[in-house]
Amino acid sequence: MEKQSGNNRISVAVDLCDDYSQISYFTGTMTEPESLSTIPGEQKYLIPTVAAKRSHSDEWCIGDIAELHMKRQEAEGVSSLIHMTLKEENAEIGEQKYSGKQLLEIYILRLFELVSGHCHTNRPDKVVFTLEYPDRLLVAVIHTAMEKLGIAREDVRVVGHSESFIYYNIFQKKELWINDVLVFDFTKTRFTMRKLNLVRARTPQPIIIEEKDYSGEIGYGLLETREGRLKADQRFAEIVREVCSRHIVSTIYLTGCGFYETWMEESVNVLCNKHRVFQGYNLFVKGAGYASMDMFGLGEAGKYQFVCSGRTLINIELNVIRNGRELPLLLSGAGTNWYEAGARIECIPDNTRKIIFSVSSSINKVKRELIFDLEEFPERPNKNTRLEIALSYKNDRQCMIVITDKGFGEFFPASGKTLKQVLNIEDYL
Repeated sequence: MEKQSGNNRISVAVDLCDDYSQISYFTGTMTEPESLSTIPGEQKYLIPTVAAKRSHSDEWCIGDIAELHMKRQEAEGVSSLIHMTLKEENAEIGEQKYSGKQLLEIYILRLFELVSGHCHTNRPDKVVFTLEYPDRLLVAVIHTAMEKLGIAREDVRVVGHSESFIYYNIFQKKELWINDVLVFDFTKTRFTMRKLNLVRARTPQPIIIEEKDYSGEIGYGLLETREGRLKADQRFAEIVREVCSRHIVSTIYLTGCGFYETWMEESVNVLCNKHRVFQGYNLFVKGAGYASMDMFGLGEAGKYQFVCSGRTLINIELNVIRNGRELPLLLSGAGTNWYEAGARIECIPDNTRKIIFSVSSSINKVKRELIFDLEEFPERPNKNTRLEIALSYKNDRQCMIVITDKGFGEFFPASGKTLKQVLNIEDYL
């Protein structure tokens, strides 16, 4: 597969969601990403996250075409591919069983056939996927699909919607985010709010995203009746009033298919009171597109520290002796995508029966100690115990630390004893 170079370099961004997915792309001759319409000349950006197999055929189709063939009973297929993958569910299609992971991979590969037809390349230089909340299962499927397209792992990034929101904002005019910025996301499955706040007093400047889920109060099903639409309108107006009474808000964005239904009356007046308001489908996919520009070294993302879901929020260090000097060894740094964070090292304790980690918050810089007592490990002469220390994140809010006794060669066999502890990140913020 051919790869582009120079001004012909191409990056692709995909917003992969359970109801609809979207694509944007960027080339070296463009100033910003452009959303890909599935119908040339029209603004048809939403691609239903549906995969279907044609009857009496091995041909797979996705999106609107899949839904059309399924409606005509010319194909069997499924939707909610993200949900299926996360729940590790299966579906029987044409007397054959497929896992959610297999179907999601098929969907992703067919998405890139659309990219190939539009951008005239089978292998973009950089690819960014944005998901509402990245998960190890989803990330693994994405990397498997990209490997089949010949795209190297280092050329692929996966970010959450909160991180995409940050990228979207830092590529906008400064006056749009001189104060706090809100984005309300109304999909078929969720109604969420994200608030962006820039802390200017520190370097690098932290950009903090706070999230709140209102899905229990405003759901897509409310839009089916007049009474439901009125209820949604009134509650949304209350939410906007409440948030804007506590924060100075410059700009409000509305995204998601729910905002394209006719239901907002009172809330429109509240939204437009002293705020700039923008409505559109493609905020997150364009944010991912800006993230792909950052991979090319464009923009000023390096000036900021991203503090949001999907990124690690603490620094974990271990003091070690190196060349006779005691130095802090960073095992996991704040600001890393959690599924890429972690470490595995070996060390030899010197006149100590304790392992002491230093844990510091990226938000308030407060440091705390986390102490592991080694009294349960076999007692041996000094410098005759080898320990393996492994850090891994279960999600962006929990980090597992495991310390294992590895013995000391032929002199002292490994005991197999381990110490484990889960760090709840919020306890250190």
